[in-house]
Amino acid sequence: MFEIYEPMEDSFLLAEHVKKYSNGFVLDVGTGSGIQAIAASEKAKLVIGIDISRDAIKLAKENAFKQNVKNICFFESSLFDLFKKIQAKKQFKNNFLKENEKIHDFLEKKILFDLIIFNPPYLPQDKCIEDKSIYGGKKGHEALERFLSEASEYLKENGKILIVFSSLTKKKKVDELLKNYCFEFKKIDEKKLFFETLFVYLIKKPSMLKTLEKKGLKNIKKFARGNRGLLYKACLKKKTIVIKTKKPESEASGRIANETKWIKILNKHKIGPKLLFSGKGYFAYEFVEGDFILDFIEKNNKRNIIKTIKNVFNQLYLMDKLRVDKEEMHRPLKHVIIDKKPVLIDFERCKITEKPKNVTQFCQFLMSCNTEILLKQKRIKLNKNKIINLAKTYKKEQTKENLNNILNILN
Repeated sequence: MFEIYEPMEDSFLLAEHVKKYSNGFVLDVGTGSGIQAIAASEKAKLVIGIDISRDAIKLAKENAFKQNVKNICFFESSLFDLFKKIQAKKQFKNNFLKENEKIHDFLEKKILFDLIIFNPPYLPQDKCIEDKSIYGGKKGHEALERFLSEASEYLKENGKILIVFSSLTKKKKVDELLKNYCFEFKKIDEKKLFFETLFVYLIKKPSMLKTLEKKGLKNIKKFARGNRGLLYKACLKKKTIVIKTKKPESEASGRIANETKWIKILNKHKIGPKLLFSGKGYFAYEFVEGDFILDFIEKNNKRNIIKTIKNVFNQLYLMDKLRVDKEEMHRPLKHVIIDKKPVLIDFERCKITEKPKNVTQFCQFLMSCNTEILLKQKRIKLNKNKIINLAKTYKKEQTKENLNNILNILN
């Protein structure tokens, strides 16, 4: 059973901004009593209000009727589920359009809104309070995160989102969620109450998100943060891909362009993840499933480990022959991902040099304390002195024969 959220300070604060930014086609998510939808109707062409509570939809319709509002429709839906059904199920769509001729033309096309409003349940769960309409989840932000994970798909390129939330939800966490889903945002209002502060945010799509969506990418979300870059996962034609861009606070310059250049070159030699496309300040490649190298060693048997290490050495030897220095191979903890075969990643520091040290750095890694312990547990014992001498010989003359001498001690 879902309670109906009665308008309170947060509702009235948000409604002031809804009246200002409302235009075109508007969606009010979690409409409750319909206060935001009715506020939006003053300037909007069409407003659709949705709520998971059937009782809320009934009340919202009554309130709109009392105020003689004609350009609003209300439907029962958990977040965007109604629109997913319309887009995915032909029979459901046909029946729904017949029953709702008023908005037939809008729903017949791709469902995109000029403004999306959301006054989410944002309070952390509390056993002392029974009103479920104010719970945002265990920590207060879960409902908002579910909304943000899908909202961009239903927002026009230059559309806007308005949300209100409480300091009890933790503003820092909300900011983090918005960044994770690649949104641009600013606080446009706040109001201090006795036990909390309310914040109103205006949210937009940044230029990179617009560009990526034009290429057909969906469900874009940050999943990793490096020293200089940010990695986002996305879906492209049912495939998972990765987008890499510069971290805003990084002072390093030209690293994204440099990495794009080298992945293009190395892909020709079957090294690195497959590059898909690139643009100003970003590039995209196929997502590589698997384990980082130490995790792989820990999980696998002697035969698979030796086979994989040799494969990595051969890729690094090829880079040495190309006079490309990858760097950081003395500590490649997150630079090699292994599933069926090892894939080298992270080429932002790549450079041409007369004395590349990819193979010799990887020798250092194998002799490091943690790696050595793991290898011993798998009955792979390496003679440090022998590896050092073989690495020195290889460094002087980077030949296939000298590489094979290194590989042979792994048997």
